[in-house]
Amino acid sequence: MQGKGRTAKFVSILLCCVLVLALAGCGKTADSGNKPANTPATSADNGQGAGAETTTDESGREMIGNMYVTGLPIVKEPVQYYAMGLQMNNTRPGNLDETELFKKIMEETNVYIEWDLIPQASWTETKNLKIASGEYPDFFYGPKSLSQDEVQKLGADGILIDLEPLLDKYAPNIKKIREEYPLYDGFIRSMDGKIYQLASFTDEGFDSHISSIINKEWLDNLGLEIPTTTDELYTVLKAFKEKDPNRNGKQDEIPMSFLYQEGNDLNREVKRDFRPIYYAFGVVDTPFYIWINDNDEVVFTATTEEWKQATAYMAKLYQEGLIDPEVFTMDRTLLTNKLRSQKNVGVYFDYRKDLSMLLEEDQGKYTFMPALKSPSGKQIWARAQSFSEGAFGITKNAKNPEVLIRFIDYCNSEENSVQMAFGMFKPEGWNQSEALVPSSAEPGKYEVNSDLRPADVDPTEWPMSAPIAQGCTLLTRETMEKYVAEKASSVAKSEACAVYRPYLSKWPYNYAFKFSPEELEELTLLQTDIVQYVIQTHSRWITQGGIENEWDAYVAHLKNLGLDRYVELYRAAFERVEKK
Repeated sequence: MQGKGRTAKFVSILLCCVLVLALAGCGKTADSGNKPANTPATSADNGQGAGAETTTDESGREMIGNMYVTGLPIVKEPVQYYAMGLQMNNTRPGNLDETELFKKIMEETNVYIEWDLIPQASWTETKNLKIASGEYPDFFYGPKSLSQDEVQKLGADGILIDLEPLLDKYAPNIKKIREEYPLYDGFIRSMDGKIYQLASFTDEGFDSHISSIINKEWLDNLGLEIPTTTDELYTVLKAFKEKDPNRNGKQDEIPMSFLYQEGNDLNREVKRDFRPIYYAFGVVDTPFYIWINDNDEVVFTATTEEWKQATAYMAKLYQEGLIDPEVFTMDRTLLTNKLRSQKNVGVYFDYRKDLSMLLEEDQGKYTFMPALKSPSGKQIWARAQSFSEGAFGITKNAKNPEVLIRFIDYCNSEENSVQMAFGMFKPEGWNQSEALVPSSAEPGKYEVNSDLRPADVDPTEWPMSAPIAQGCTLLTRETMEKYVAEKASSVAKSEACAVYRPYLSKWPYNYAFKFSPEELEELTLLQTDIVQYVIQTHSRWITQGGIENEWDAYVAHLKNLGLDRYVELYRAAFERVEKK
């Protein structure tokens, strides 16, 4: 996207600008109102940078090259950058240049972005190919577009630049947040002490990511109670399969469904996969099979006795037809369709129950299933930390990176950060897109207009007025409470968190381990072989059985793949921070 087409585009733009200036005469400033609202940007190389001198324009505004040091627009002549990132939610529009808020921000700043958001299923492969070829973007954008490991490696390799000097000089909004949230400042730093990334967060107090959800209507139809143990869950799933709980005379029910892998990123958030079953056996399993237990021990989950028991249990469910056979291949869109259209799922897992995959009319038919008791009687649930790493990082390809720093800082002013997270401020009754409208319950504040969506518009087709889940948004609790009334989806998530809060693990499952470049290189080689071997073996055991006969050979093979060193690398990364 940065090749001949983009160059030709810039040349065409420059010629147009020359023609406009020739026709308009001298003395026109960048904010004089003569630039059409949709004028695309020119190249981001206009002479500003570390070596550029400070000057003033005709109105007395301080400038460095083409960039104003403060205020709007950010640059005198329009500039353009290329951004690439992870499209977090493929059920909603992903072209950020189509969102009204970003159109407004780009016009206000004179900084135009060519957005390239990639669906989660193909993001890792696309990103790796871009990095390997050297054709990486001017900046990465969007929550979890880069993992902590990638940030540290790309920073050490000189592909990502150190943001801290620019943040200190040109980002007062972000600097204030870093000072108010010292944990955030520590989170975004790499082992070498530099800041190569910004993480996104919305401080709503959520401390878990996944929920177990069960069809209460089916339970009532069969006279069953909500299960509290793995044995009770098995009994319920058998009844869902065999006793026609939906009362249609057909055996078409899917007792349990989930996404076996929601994307290939090992640092992904666990929201819709099978891992609550493993919690029920007393182990907080993760996509890379590393867990810090409540005794502060770094454990490889996939060789523990608890993990073995959970896998044998999963195999039993699958082989008796109690698990959806499509779990290994389907994505969120297909699972959503089964819940909304086919309406034939008994148990599934999601970030929250309401205002997610279920239709609003069906939300009352489902309820939360608690943290199941393990065979030993223990109840545990995975704690989550709220920072989404790799949401913004500038590469060495970007000319005049200070412009991008000013741009991302403006996106995170108080008013903009609220709108980035929830939608644009709109007047009462607005229903053309998901947005914030004046709250009737809390005058002076705004609320999301979810209840104003037209009945004939599917939620997946309703335009987003702002990036919402797609943005690099730093939203503090103070700012949110200042502008936003109680939000329905936040209430729904708070309800989910409350169910599991008594059982949360001591350490978050998505703990931010930090490695040296040498450790990271070694870890990457080990992790590829170890994780792939576990995934392949695990899925085969679930579908075909064999775990008892093959367990010892499986553990021995993991040892041969370097398991002890793999765990030691994570242990050292944990202890150098937490056990100083």
